[in-house]
Amino acid sequence: MKKNDIISVVTAAGEFIGKFKDENTTKLIITDPRMLINTPEGMGFARGVCVSGVENPEEMSFYTGGIVFVAPTNEDIQKSYRQAVSGLIV
Repeated sequence: MKKNDIISVVTAAGEFIGKFKDENTTKLIITDPRMLINTPEGMGFARGVCVSGVENPEEMSFYTGGIVFVAPTNEDIQKSYRQAVSGLIV
């Protein structure tokens, strides 16, 4: 992974999408994180990463022990993510 690659981080708590920032043996950091959610209209992005957290945090750290896997995000989801983060329609 390269810095700013859009990645999907799957944990037992849910699926998160963001831009890769850094990784070491204990944690993975993404910027502009969004939790993937299901809505009546279909899949979407939460305005943050948890119900009680701040809205639209700048970055999020995941402890590697809690990550199930990390994968590149597909192109369609990347486009939707960019729109959700920037507010611009791409």
